[in-house]
Amino acid sequence: MSTKKKANKALLKEINDRDRPLRELHLELFPEEYDEVYDSVVEYRARARGENPMNEEYQRKINLRRLEMGVEPYGGSVGVENVEGLISSWDYCRRVLYQEN
Repeated sequence: MSTKKKANKALLKEINDRDRPLRELHLELFPEEYDEVYDSVVEYRARARGENPMNEEYQRKINLRRLEMGVEPYGGSVGVENVEGLISSWDYCRRVLYQEN
């Protein structure tokens, strides 16, 4: 393996190790953002057409939980009317993990 490839591999490992706690917290707090990984063919096609295959009650429950946390709704604004001033789920995790305001 060339020196450049070794350096790139080491850099990638360093980045992955550094960001691991953030990714793990995000997965724990916002599992709905990973739902599409488990989509069936029908759900995949619905998403490709711009439709949200999650049922409306699930969307409402998730979005109300996110609203209480000050986080933007996911997959549409079902159950949430005013999204002004809300932050992304990644920003929320950064703030929790690194105690940022």
